[in-house]
Amino acid sequence: MKQIKVCLDAGHYAKVNRSPANKTYYESEAMWKLHLLLKAELEAFGISVITTRPKQDQDLSLWNRGQKAKGCNLFLSLHSNAVANSVNENVDYPVALCYSEDDKIGTDEVSRELGGKLAKVVEATMGTAQKGRIFTKKIDYDRNGNGFLDDEWYGVLHSAKQVGVVGILMEHSFHTQTKATNWLLKDDNLKKLAKAEAATIAEYYGVKTQSENKTLIMGNTVATAGQMATYCLKRNANPKLVDCSIYELAQMFLDEGAKEGVRGDIAFAQACLETGNFAFGGDVDYEQNNFSGLGATGNGVRGNEFDTPLLGVRAQIQHLKAYASTDKLNQECVDIRFKYVKRGTALYVEWLGIPDNPNGTGWAAGNSYGVKILNILSGILSTAAIEVPPVLDWLKEAVNWAKSKKIIVGNENGDLMLDKPLTRGEFCIMLYRYYNLK
Repeated sequence: MKQIKVCLDAGHYAKVNRSPANKTYYESEAMWKLHLLLKAELEAFGISVITTRPKQDQDLSLWNRGQKAKGCNLFLSLHSNAVANSVNENVDYPVALCYSEDDKIGTDEVSRELGGKLAKVVEATMGTAQKGRIFTKKIDYDRNGNGFLDDEWYGVLHSAKQVGVVGILMEHSFHTQTKATNWLLKDDNLKKLAKAEAATIAEYYGVKTQSENKTLIMGNTVATAGQMATYCLKRNANPKLVDCSIYELAQMFLDEGAKEGVRGDIAFAQACLETGNFAFGGDVDYEQNNFSGLGATGNGVRGNEFDTPLLGVRAQIQHLKAYASTDKLNQECVDIRFKYVKRGTALYVEWLGIPDNPNGTGWAAGNSYGVKILNILSGILSTAAIEVPPVLDWLKEAVNWAKSKKIIVGNENGDLMLDKPLTRGEFCIMLYRYYNLK
């Protein structure tokens, strides 16, 4: 089946249409949040989504917003209605507004049917006191699009209609009513709306969920640092790393992943794939601290370089988040390629390969790229970890200094063996290393 494509329009821009019933509610802010949540939910079904505005504070004419839907199956503009500019506690129901013409029905029937379904599901989700309603808006317009549409409230529907797209303007009850605004101000409620509306749209177009048996990139890590490091060492006893052990690197993946909500074990598995279990040997050298081939495009292009292993891990985590989420980064961006990613287009590991992604984008050009990562992750999760004893807090400063000066080094597993007796020979080696620092 041909992929369904939806154009989402957050009604109004910047910070406008404040509720007279609740001074903290702005229609523009609530609908902006809702349309981003709905975008993510629709994409989880494998539905392609575009939005009319790249930023909330960017103003576009009604005509331009509707025209952006060209090539889509559906144009959906999200709003909350108002009764004049005063409080009205007696009006509380969702409204689906659809465009209608006397001489040309065509997709108008689709908009009325789907609009009715959306009005009902919003009514059920919000628990409105009155039933959802659907209206068809009949207005004559200049078929040459001579510009007067910008002055018409429902110009977005006319504009979308002129490029042959089904248009629905969905009013999520009335923000002149206290109960409705209190409900819409809660992020958890907006998430419920997004899920319900996405499921309704997917069902209408016969799209079955794409999320079954797929692995989300965002979420809590399952593997431990010990499992990750041990898996690698069984395949490469001498990982090429800069001033850190494989155990320390594995913990960096878990820590950095947790800060951004990305599964660190998935990122580590990807690094194992990209580096050959940290043997490197391709265009990227180990001294670049680039564990995922960021910026390496082949034919000898070395890709990005990072000052420390930690920054290399952070950049990889941020790049994964760019694909897997539309949320803001929680740390300063160190991934210089972050801005080039179309946000939220690869929610699942299986979608990281461009040929496997319904949105036609992804991290790598090869087939089954995500499956290869998951095969490594499976191996990590089935590995019995050889854990490294932790360094006691009162020793950390001294131990880290000695490590940085290479006075002490760990064994092939990264274990510093701090709880083992020191031989005379080892003591002499440490003295010799210290002497040569001067």
